Amino acid sequence: MNDIVILAKNESEAIDRLKKVLKVSSDYGLEINFGKCQFLHRKIEFLGHIIENNKLFPSPFKTKSVVHYPEPKTTKEVQRFLGLTGYFRKFIPAYSVIAKSLSDLLRKDTPFNFDVKQKASFDELKRLLYQKHVLGLYRQNFETEIHTDASIDGLAAVYYKDPLMIIPYILYITCLEKRPKPRENIPATNSKF
Repeated sequence: MNDIVILAKNESEAIDRLKKVLKVSSDYGLEINFGKCQFLHRKIEFLGHIIENNKLFPSPFKTKSVVHYPEPKTTKEVQRFLGLTGYFRKFIPAYSVIAKSLSDLLRKDTPFNFDVKQKASFDELKRLLYQKHVLGLYRQNFETEIHTDASIDGLAAVYYKDPLMIIPYILYITCLEKRPKPRENIPATNSKF
């Protein structure tokens, strides 16, 4: 086991929970490297994200690799770039729409052609990840809403959580459907996603 994150509302609750974790670890013979431990932090970096005060940010260290990513010259490089940016897609509204021209390059039947359209998508994703994004963390005691929209081309959803709308979003979701062939056109009300 590598990382254990213990959440708590306050310091005394954190200490109580820490005692329980240490006892269970001891009971089951798990060794803890106390030199690598951090206790009672209000801000942590975890899995490429920074978590602080019920907010989630992409780690600047991780987004820096996206911002400095060189223009792709091969399909494999596009794949790597989309892997990096896709990890943070929850921070970018309409991610799949913006990334579509790059994603299209990954199709087997598509020759690699990094043109104006692909360059615009590439630059826009880099620009958006450079901006300071923030999402709220899900909290059970708060009311939540999911707003959705769909068309024949795709669907989108936004997950809201904060009744005061200070940090309204928990995540953004978008996905595009392959465009149907003309003979397959069906009314949007009958679309199945």
